[in-house]
Amino acid sequence: MNGQHIPGFYYDQEKGKYFKIQSQSQSRGLNLKYSTSNLVKERRKESVKRAATAKKARAQKERVVRRHASSFIQTDLDREIGFKRRSVYLQSIWPGACMSGVNAAPEPVTSSDEHGVIRFFDRDPVSRTIYAVCGENKIKRRHYLGNDQAANLQNPQSRKKLRALDTQSRYGYFPWDEIGRTTSTVSSFQYMPTSGALAVTTIGSDRPPIVQLSDPERDGPHISQQFTPKSCAAIWTSSARPPSFSPSSGHSNSVAANETEHLAVGAQRSLLLFTRSPSGSWDSQTILPDLNADVLALEWLNHSTIAVGCRNGKIHLYDARSGGSSHVLTHPFAISKLRRADDATRIVSSGLQDTLFLYDLRMPRLSSRRDRDGKLNMRDHHYNEAYFKTLCPGDHDHKRRKLMNRRAFAKWSQPVLSYSHTNLDDPDLDVAVNSRLGLIAASQNMEHSDKAIRVSNLWTGKLVREFDPFGKKGATQQKIRSLRWMDDSDGVMSLWSTWGGDIAAFSW
Repeated sequence: MNGQHIPGFYYDQEKGKYFKIQSQSQSRGLNLKYSTSNLVKERRKESVKRAATAKKARAQKERVVRRHASSFIQTDLDREIGFKRRSVYLQSIWPGACMSGVNAAPEPVTSSDEHGVIRFFDRDPVSRTIYAVCGENKIKRRHYLGNDQAANLQNPQSRKKLRALDTQSRYGYFPWDEIGRTTSTVSSFQYMPTSGALAVTTIGSDRPPIVQLSDPERDGPHISQQFTPKSCAAIWTSSARPPSFSPSSGHSNSVAANETEHLAVGAQRSLLLFTRSPSGSWDSQTILPDLNADVLALEWLNHSTIAVGCRNGKIHLYDARSGGSSHVLTHPFAISKLRRADDATRIVSSGLQDTLFLYDLRMPRLSSRRDRDGKLNMRDHHYNEAYFKTLCPGDHDHKRRKLMNRRAFAKWSQPVLSYSHTNLDDPDLDVAVNSRLGLIAASQNMEHSDKAIRVSNLWTGKLVREFDPFGKKGATQQKIRSLRWMDDSDGVMSLWSTWGGDIAAFSW
């Protein structure tokens, strides 16, 4: 026999035979091996053993291997005390000095040329080609006139004039090219420079939301691969794995072709992962089927870890190596954006109700230290008395403030820093983090604030710079959905944003 199931009999793997299962009444007073009670105990032991084996295998997959570690004691000590920590000059003065020379007035980069308001944009760092969403669903491209093209001119004066052009004139030399359209409003937009792929997702309305993946430079306009997730009413966000992330030394792969593009997409309450093969085709899989809340923010923390921000304020981590996920942080309100800080263990979370916090994944919970009187000590927390007074102004609402205080210590996570931010109820405002300069740029809700962009110190939380909306009164105020730090090849850093329906840069 091959060990298949036969009712009333038990197949012993060691002996290779079937034995009749004795009932409880037949085995009363006898210690029979194949009685009903003994078989239940054996199945329970096997279940516990399989769970322990699976847990051990998962831990081995998620473990980071540190090679050539001279001393584990020294390694743990460096992590706890902050070995090679930044100096006071770097943490306090360096970010402010970087923003001191930035012009208050934005420098125009390119306009939409009456094709509609620019909703999202991204740029190829090599060719400097701009890809943008004009209006609700038109995807356009605009090339950049570089100095290499000036070398082809025979007239020296023409070459000199071409090199003297500003950024707006260099982008204005070529017209906008339409490379695609979507069936509904675009919800996220990003360019992947490693393979030249363009990822677009839509919110969905009378037509279902889609994920559109294309290679505009290789295949040409209006050629793309589209995916329509099942049982999905809306797609709010997506995030491509940055090309700067590399696998850990313990999991390195010698075959370069296996390192493909990865795109995480929040399909309503589920998380999808799109993988690009070396041949150029895309494949999708559902890695988290149901998170009990809409996925509004996604961010890659390292080569294999994705941070997922939900509408209910929960932040989950997903490990692509083992396929495991866990709830690690809880934001007080709905999360709109997640950004990686200066390390994979630190994450910036932007949410509604004017919340912009920096979290550390290693200390997710509030401490419960009490004073001598037995009351909870909130002096070391960012959920202090002033925070609750801002949420509940006045002195007559003591019960509500007391309830929120108790709820904060029971459910909310402890932020390391809080930043000045004005965003009451808009989930589309963008946040950009520059870990090299130690700066956080956050777009503000201009209906409740007189500032358009606030730039804060990443390491201290102090406000560094503020930019007025569009520089003049009476201008049409469009929300800033895209904020990006651009690092040019000559080392010049600038902050690009959608500005009054166009694209503008704050540069030195």
